[in-house]
Amino acid sequence: MRRLFGLSVAAGLVGGALVILGGRSPWRPEEVLGVPTAPDAHASVAASLGAVVLLGTLVVAVTRAAGRRLSGAVVALSAAGAVVAVLTADADWVPWRGAALAGAVLGLVAGGLAAWQGHRWASMSSRYDAPGARPPHESDPWKALDRGEDPTV
Repeated sequence: MRRLFGLSVAAGLVGGALVILGGRSPWRPEEVLGVPTAPDAHASVAASLGAVVLLGTLVVAVTRAAGRRLSGAVVALSAAGAVVAVLTADADWVPWRGAALAGAVLGLVAGGLAAWQGHRWASMSSRYDAPGARPPHESDPWKALDRGEDPTV
């Protein structure tokens, strides 16, 4: 299960980065017969959804069961939207457009995997929680000082 978690997070991060890079690069020539062309709106939509895939994958990495499933579903839906944006664009099939499509498919797989199996994966331990979230331990030296005891003895 630990390997599946690592593969899913890596695929989501790489996929999101590919969609962002592919969406920010031109999918059509900048000039046709000396006349500038308008940028493709589908590319900007794909790049924006790639950012959601990238950041959503980071959320998958730090949340626990229910939050991981929810953020995995958001990643999968965003990646599916990026796939649709790339496939419906009225532009040439340049390598950057193909990279954006490959990244969106990677993000779709990663998000789907997190939504499906994420609740079974291990999460960060409670030692990273806020100090007030867990009860103080009996051997806490600061609490001993508050009680008037010398913890060094």
